[in-house]
Order: sequence, then structure tokens, then C-alpha cells
Amino acid sequence: MFSYNIIFFFVFLLSLPYLLVKAVSSKRFRYKFFDRINPKPIKQNDYILIHLASLGEAKAFLNIKETVESIFKKKLLFSVTSNIGYDYLKSQGLEVFLAPLDFNFLYKRLFKQNLPHLAIFFETEIWPSYINYLKKHNTRVILINARMSDKSYKFYLRFKVFYETISKFDVIIAKSQKDKEKFDKFNNNVKLCDNIKYALRKKVFDNDFLHFIKMDNKKIFVFASLHKQELEFLQKAINEVLSLGYRVIIAPRYMEDLPLFEKFLKGIAVEYSMLSKLSDIKDCVLVDRFGILEALYSISSMVFVGGSLSAKLKGHNPIEPAVYNNFVFCGRFMDSFAQEVEFLKRSGCLVQIHNFDNLKSYILEYEKSNFCNLERKTQEIITCYKNILSKLIQV
Repeated sequence: MFSYNIIFFFVFLLSLPYLLVKAVSSKRFRYKFFDRINPKPIKQNDYILIHLASLGEAKAFLNIKETVESIFKKKLLFSVTSNIGYDYLKSQGLEVFLAPLDFNFLYKRLFKQNLPHLAIFFETEIWPSYINYLKKHNTRVILINARMSDKSYKFYLRFKVFYETISKFDVIIAKSQKDKEKFDKFNNNVKLCDNIKYALRKKVFDNDFLHFIKMDNKKIFVFASLHKQELEFLQKAINEVLSLGYRVIIAPRYMEDLPLFEKFLKGIAVEYSMLSKLSDIKDCVLVDRFGILEALYSISSMVFVGGSLSAKLKGHNPIEPAVYNNFVFCGRFMDSFAQEVEFLKRSGCLVQIHNFDNLKSYILEYEKSNFCNLERKTQEIITCYKNILSKLIQV
């Protein structure tokens, strides 16, 4: 671990000029950066630590939050690596802090007063100093919804520090058989449950903007988490969807790209309303608020998942819209959610579009389909986690 910290320190030093420039120029980065190099000691005692990456992981974990609380009967304290995940968990009334950079001395400061009863890491959050510090101080550590790409598998095999870190998890719960087989090479206690993201439960939303959007009972089509690189696709797609009588909702992935989307819509002469100003609603609505996609899915019937039209982007989560009985479209590039895509294809509620000139024909073909129902899958996953986690309190 000493060698790892030394190497990590030199990498940090080499990156420091760039990090400082980003900290000055970007409020979002600055907020995250300084909290991560100067963590405040945890004051909570007798708690379960949950470490997540960002927004998607935070939402996914909340699917089993009640299960974890009911088993361990302790307060949950969340650790995240992004300010987006931090803001979301705060909005849900949960206790959360930004995880420090992966140095042993920062964890010594962070856990100066109180160590967790149990630490739960999520998916690919394998931080050697974090995990080894907790294990050294007799905290049980588990990895849930664990996944490992082929590239990561080869990387972990080459570097002893990661190999040994993965071996120290008290239990690993993989999200697929393929992932389990990879983790089996590093750890002798690997279990299998399905992807927690499949266990998403429907929520009831009462946002004012929902009433405006559906006031005239138009069908709703959402272009979700679109990147600026995907505007060219949207130019034809939006007119095709509008011609079929849908109200179109466009949600940029990043709010800082909003001016580009406004300029684009004006350039193709499409009248639109901003979500925050719906007194005069048009058939096209541009989302200018973050964190409300799930609410929009609750009233829509079809969704195109962005981040899927470029190999560099690798897609976004298609499960969330499917839970609300939407038929889901996406492009070819869904590398980060390949298993989720295959699952939804088998369930008959997703199609990948390879010829973007035919979006209209795809909509006409699938708008009368029987949309998927994931409620049974939700119960299977929760039961699986309950059975595995319950055994931890018996140890």
C-alpha cells in the first residue's frame, strides 16, 4: 500500500496544475476538489458506510436502501466521488460527504473519531487505500452490484495492489454471471444477484410542470440525456416525432450545454417552451432543470436514451424509463449498459436504432407494443440481497 500511495501522490503532483486551473475555472469542479483534499472528520458513530460514484449509482442503491436498513438497523452514511451524486443524496435528506482522494493519511483524518460498522462499496468503486484502511481497522467491507469489464479484468490481474484489494472484500455480490466469473479469480466469496438497477420502483410525482405538460392529453416522447454531439440526429428526429402528434421533451445531459440546444431549436424553427416557464406550453419542451428525468418518465410513453449515438459516449441507463412502462429507443453505442440493453430487448421493451432515417417507422411499429413490467424482477433482486446480507449479521 505504501508504494501505491507514493505512485498516486506523484500522479497527483503531475496533475496538480491542471486541477488548479479547473478548480478556478469551474465552480462544479472547485466544489468537489477542495472537499476531497481536506475532509472533515466523521462524527457519526455506529453506522453503515455506503460508497458510491455518482447520480446513477446513488439512485440504484436507493432501490435496496430499505432492505439494508431493515437488516442492520443502523444509520446509513453515504460517501460519493462526484458533487452531482452529493447534491442528489442531500436532496433526498440523506447524510453524505465527498470521498477524499485515495491517500491513506486522508482516511486517517476522515475516520479519526469513528469507523463504520460495515462499509458497502458499489459496482466498480475499488479504491485500494480506502478499502485497505477500513480492513486494517477491522471494518467489514463488501462490494455490491459488482461489475468488471474485460479491460479492467486484465488491468487488475497485472497490478498486485488491486488484486489484493479485491481479495479483501468479505463478500462480493456480482450483477451478472460473467462478472461473477471474473471476480472469482480474485475472491473466494463471490455471490450472484441480478442488477440492482433492475429493481427500480415507481414513484409518484406531483411536480407542477407535469400537470402543464399533460394538460391536453398529448402522448409524450422524451429525448433523454442528449449530448451536444447528438444534435445532428435530433434535427430530423424531432420533426418526425412531432408529426405523429407527440409532445416532445428534450433533456440535455449537461445544463451548461443548454444554450447550444436553444440555438439549435431556433435554427430549425421549432417553437419550444422552457420547462421552468410553462405558462404558454408548446409541443416541444426544453428541460432546463437537473434531476427531474424520472418524473418526466412517469408521464411519457416513449423515450430515446441519449449518449448512444457516439462510440465515445457509451450510453446512459435505459432501465429507469422502462420501469415507468415506456418503450425505449437507443443508438448503437450502449457499451456501458450492454447487459441492461440485452435484458430489455428480451423483455420486449427496447430496440436499438441503426438507421436513424427510420425513427418514425420504429415509433409506429412499437407504440402499440406490450411494454415491459419489471415488478417481478424487482422482488427477485430484493429477496436475493436480503438473503445474502442477512447472513452477515450472523457472523
